[in-house]
Amino acid sequence: MPRGYTPIGVPARRVPMRVIVHGLHRTGSMSTRTALHRLGFHNCYHMISVVENTTDDGDLWIQAMEAKYAGKGKKWTREDWDKLLGDSQACVDVPAALFTLDLIEAYPEAKVVILNRDPEKWYESVLESVYKNMQPPSLPGMLRSMYCAALDEQHGAWVRFCMVLSKYGMPFDHGKEKDKAIAWFNKQYQDVRDAVPADKRLEFSVKDGYRPLCEFLDVPVPMVKDAKTGEMVDAPYPHVNDRTSFTTAVAKGNSIRLGRANDALFTYVSKAVTLGLAGYGGYYLWKTRLSGYF
Repeated sequence: MPRGYTPIGVPARRVPMRVIVHGLHRTGSMSTRTALHRLGFHNCYHMISVVENTTDDGDLWIQAMEAKYAGKGKKWTREDWDKLLGDSQACVDVPAALFTLDLIEAYPEAKVVILNRDPEKWYESVLESVYKNMQPPSLPGMLRSMYCAALDEQHGAWVRFCMVLSKYGMPFDHGKEKDKAIAWFNKQYQDVRDAVPADKRLEFSVKDGYRPLCEFLDVPVPMVKDAKTGEMVDAPYPHVNDRTSFTTAVAKGNSIRLGRANDALFTYVSKAVTLGLAGYGGYYLWKTRLSGYF
């Protein structure tokens, strides 16, 4: 069933929204998503969710961004967000983090976590991962990207989503405008702090480990047995999606998109050949067997 479509009588919100994490990209958002899943907060919405379902989700996020930043259409309400996030009990990372205040308004019952990282370290991490992998490729790479966008529906939707995200959500060149990037980063966090009282939010970093997060969310701390002492201790906080892993994932994604584009091309060519042969066969039959009857 396409995202955003809800049959009559079926609620769009199928699970409660329990946690809104204001954590931008490269702040430990994937690690925190992994942690929340382990703690029982299922289907935490993350940029990877867009990647995995770009055809449906990408267009909905475009609508949300254009409504928020360009005044196109009406302001999104809880009903609108339910159509996009109705299966999620938590959210973290861009694009959701661009709408933290909107989501808090839509889901006032959800707990708010601010996922922190030093601005300079954040800038360098984005520069060496997201920015580096999103730069215009060589001519062969550019042609490959255009080929994929033309033939692979999902990649075409991803390109549209990224263009709108860059235009409205992050309107600066990360590699050339460091001051603007860090100012944007700081403002994103300050706006949330100004709106959410200190006693209603958790200031958190992945370095803090599970315990403060679990205490704030009122869930048990995951425990593991210490290999040396045999005693039960706090489980280590997840550490995933480092720069190397990110680059590897991008390369794998590019390969998958190329494969889908090739499959689509093969399908188009096969249909064209089949139609061509059928047409020729009909013409041949008419010329050799049927023409005398007309």
